[in-house]
Amino acid sequence: MKKLLAISFLLLFSSLSVADHFVTLGNYQFRTGTSTFRTEYVDQKGNAYQEGHRIMTDVTGQRSFDLSRTLRVPPSRLDVRSIKIDSSYVMVRELSRVPDQIEYQGLVVVNYHYRVRVSRD
Repeated sequence: MKKLLAISFLLLFSSLSVADHFVTLGNYQFRTGTSTFRTEYVDQKGNAYQEGHRIMTDVTGQRSFDLSRTLRVPPSRLDVRSIKIDSSYVMVRELSRVPDQIEYQGLVVVNYHYRVRVSRD
């Protein structure tokens, strides 16, 4: 009898969780985004990479709620808990404003995804 009761509860709760899962998926749409962060110009290429990696570490260590502000994700119907970083990398851009003087700027590129609520019309 206890075994039958346990199986009944298991079936009831598993069917409820599956129903919630499909309803949740039906109300959300997944989107992707890319944000780029820039360092200050420096005179050494290695310093530009270091600053870029420092920014990248700061961004990738944030919680979803903080990422929504840092990455400037559009807030309309956004599920702030869903923001996840897919990849990030650092590259360096060279610039010369005067002859024989090169400046370097680190660029941090962050690719991410998130979900938004869609209305059922």
